[in-house]
Amino acid sequence: IKILVIVVVPEGLPIRFRYRGRDYEVARRWGPERIETGWWRRRGVRRDYYRVETKTGHRFWLFRQLQTGNWFLHGVLG
Repeated sequence: IKILVIVVVPEGLPIRFRYRGRDYEVARRWGPERIETGWWRRRGVRRDYYRVETKTGHRFWLFRQLQTGNWFLHGVLG
Protein backbone atom coordinates (compact mmCIF):
# COMPACT_ATOMS: atom_id res chain seq x y z
CA ILE A 1 0.00 0.00 0.00
CA LYS A 2 1.55 3.29 -1.08
CA ILE A 3 1.67 5.83 1.78
CA LEU A 4 2.78 9.40 2.36
CA VAL A 5 5.89 9.60 4.57
CA ILE A 6 7.52 12.74 5.94
CA VAL A 7 11.32 12.81 6.16
CA VAL A 8 13.66 15.66 7.10
CA VAL A 9 16.01 15.17 4.14
CA PRO A 10 15.40 13.34 0.85
CA GLU A 11 17.04 9.99 1.70
CA GLY A 12 16.26 10.41 5.39
CA LEU A 13 14.54 8.39 8.07
CA PRO A 14 10.74 8.35 8.38
CA ILE A 15 9.48 10.71 11.09
CA ARG A 16 5.74 10.79 10.30
CA PHE A 17 3.40 8.99 7.92
CA ARG A 18 -0.26 8.78 6.93
CA TYR A 19 -2.12 5.47 6.80
CA ARG A 20 -5.89 5.00 6.35
CA GLY A 21 -6.53 8.71 6.83
CA ARG A 22 -4.65 8.89 10.13
CA ASP A 23 -1.29 10.55 10.84
CA TYR A 24 1.28 8.63 12.88
CA GLU A 25 4.38 10.14 14.48
CA VAL A 26 7.37 7.81 14.66
CA ALA A 27 8.85 7.40 18.15
CA ARG A 28 11.41 4.66 17.37
CA ARG A 29 12.73 3.10 14.21
CA TRP A 30 15.00 0.25 13.21
CA GLY A 31 16.74 0.18 9.86
CA PRO A 32 17.29 0.61 7.10
CA GLU A 33 17.63 -2.97 6.02
CA ARG A 34 18.46 -2.89 2.30
CA ILE A 35 17.09 -5.49 -0.12
CA GLU A 36 18.51 -5.59 -3.66
CA THR A 37 18.28 -8.09 -6.48
CA GLY A 38 21.35 -8.79 -8.57
CA TRP A 39 22.26 -6.72 -11.61
CA TRP A 40 21.72 -9.77 -13.86
CA ARG A 41 17.95 -9.72 -13.31
CA ARG A 42 15.82 -7.82 -15.79
CA ARG A 43 13.82 -5.90 -13.19
CA GLY A 44 16.00 -4.91 -10.29
CA VAL A 45 14.51 -4.34 -6.86
CA ARG A 46 16.14 -1.85 -4.48
CA ARG A 47 14.34 -1.16 -1.20
CA ASP A 48 15.14 0.09 2.29
CA TYR A 49 12.94 -1.47 4.97
CA TYR A 50 12.22 0.09 8.36
CA ARG A 51 10.39 -1.22 11.40
CA VAL A 52 8.78 1.72 13.19
CA GLU A 53 6.93 2.22 16.45
CA THR A 54 4.64 5.23 16.73
CA LYS A 55 4.12 7.47 19.75
CA THR A 56 0.78 5.68 20.27
CA GLY A 57 2.51 2.28 20.42
CA HIS A 58 1.49 1.00 16.97
CA ARG A 59 4.17 -0.89 15.04
CA PHE A 60 4.54 -0.97 11.26
CA TRP A 61 6.91 -2.24 8.61
CA LEU A 62 7.60 0.39 5.92
CA PHE A 63 9.82 0.44 2.87
CA ARG A 64 11.09 3.00 0.39
CA GLN A 65 11.71 2.08 -3.25
CA LEU A 66 15.15 3.50 -3.91
CA GLN A 67 14.54 3.92 -7.65
CA THR A 68 11.51 6.18 -7.19
CA GLY A 69 11.68 7.39 -3.58
CA ASN A 70 8.08 6.19 -3.03
CA TRP A 71 7.11 4.78 0.35
CA PHE A 72 4.92 1.75 1.04
CA LEU A 73 3.40 -0.04 4.01
CA HIS A 74 4.66 -3.63 3.97
CA GLY A 75 2.76 -4.71 7.05
CA VAL A 76 1.29 -4.01 10.47
CA LEU A 77 3.21 -5.68 13.28
CA GLY A 78 1.33 -7.25 16.16
